[in-house]
Amino acid sequence: MKTALLFAAASALALGGCTSIQPARMALPQELASTAVILPVTGLGAGRSGAFRVGPYSGRFTRSDERLGIFDPMFERRDGRTDFELTGPEIVGSIRVACRAQERTVTLGLLSFEAQPMTFGCDISSVGSDPARLEMRAHREGLGGRLMRQERRGQITLDGNTLQIRSAHDVEGSGIQLATPIGYVFDQDEASIGAVEINGSPTVIYDPVVSASARQAILIASVALGLFWDPAESALGREGE
Repeated sequence: MKTALLFAAASALALGGCTSIQPARMALPQELASTAVILPVTGLGAGRSGAFRVGPYSGRFTRSDERLGIFDPMFERRDGRTDFELTGPEIVGSIRVACRAQERTVTLGLLSFEAQPMTFGCDISSVGSDPARLEMRAHREGLGGRLMRQERRGQITLDGNTLQIRSAHDVEGSGIQLATPIGYVFDQDEASIGAVEINGSPTVIYDPVVSASARQAILIASVALGLFWDPAESALGREGE
């Protein structure tokens, strides 16, 4: 995440005596700050395909990020695609997830605006379970919208559990908020029960007392969001990655 890394570098320079730059860390909700289970996701990297592991779970993924500029590029269309399969404990066979992202922007001189704000949706399927869905979109209301913060809001529904998803912008140990998400928090019944940090290698975080189905929803959403190439952070020309 470029914004987070720039923040970390600026902080290090301000301290003066630091010899190494530490990455910015996501500030966790109080409910998760001391007792949460933490599972790093390994293997995602920056490539278009590969294998990953998160605790006792494993999977494979493919993803793409395409941009089409019309009239150089007065009108820009961004389309992203992410597909992954997840296996492990409490999963019968495998869970298959297919995600699609879209955004349309218009640029007129120095002015740029979203003709179609970012949307991100995932269809989730597994043996013996009803089809499930994750949906997320850009959120421009309130103070965050006025400050041009790239907020996202959404939800995931899986096996009767619905978790609300909100982007996180607060950096641990600092009053500064990042414009782009440093992670996402999962809420249920107005309580934060999980999160995923996406600065660097993604990290899944959840309350150890959540139900098995809620834990599985957190895991699926965390992998999907960890793989997601957000238009707010994506760069032209991913073919070389």
